Amino acid sequence: MKNNNYQTDTQLQHQAFQLLSKELGVESFIRFVQYYEQGQGGYSCDREEWQSSYTVTSLASAIADWKLKS
Repeated sequence: MKNNNYQTDTQLQHQAFQLLSKELGVESFIRFVQYYEQGQGGYSCDREEWQSSYTVTSLASAIADWKLKS
């Protein structure tokens, strides 16, 4: 049987969020979304690791280079 009502993932998520917000109410829906989208990993530790090589001088130089190219 062919389904002519196919939705993209984005459309399906949008519809689900509309239904949830209607059924749960705004406050509970926001709480759910915050819990649902917490993600994984340690952003603070990861950020510190990938930014460890930055210095004020290197950032200032990168900004100056970017301004010259713009």
